[in-house]
Amino acid sequence: MKLYFLRHAEALDGKDDAGRPLSPHGKKEAREVGRFLKGAGIEFDAAYSSPLVRARQTAKIVLEVCGSAELETADALLNETAPGQFEDWLKDLMEAKHALLVGHAPSLAERVRQLLGITNPEALKLPKGGLGCLETEDRRAATLKFFLTPKLLGVRA
Repeated sequence: MKLYFLRHAEALDGKDDAGRPLSPHGKKEAREVGRFLKGAGIEFDAAYSSPLVRARQTAKIVLEVCGSAELETADALLNETAPGQFEDWLKDLMEAKHALLVGHAPSLAERVRQLLGITNPEALKLPKGGLGCLETEDRRAATLKFFLTPKLLGVRA
């Protein structure tokens, strides 16, 4: 199973954190990630997003470009979710060849580091619009297949 951990793209500022939408630049970042994935021939069997607006919008744009799975929301992708709760959710996730998981900093990078066995928080960070593809057989440990940033796609300086 390949898990695609995608941090939401750039969002607008606002008092209501849960309701902050993507900025125009954030929408462009999400489209470019989707184009990259489509060009790589990746289609998602499953797609999950945090319930926050900016994460759902990021996921929907990526999925529109890829022409892939229906999006489901998952509280497990919120920062407030304890690591053990995330692990349980991940274990119970339906079997899929390619699963998109869209969430937030700092927890999304923490989940990636945990699966890769990386203990140093400085060793791997996910920028806004950053994507890490991990391959796993048991959902407890994984191998990094690729890491992509908006800068590599030419949409951020």
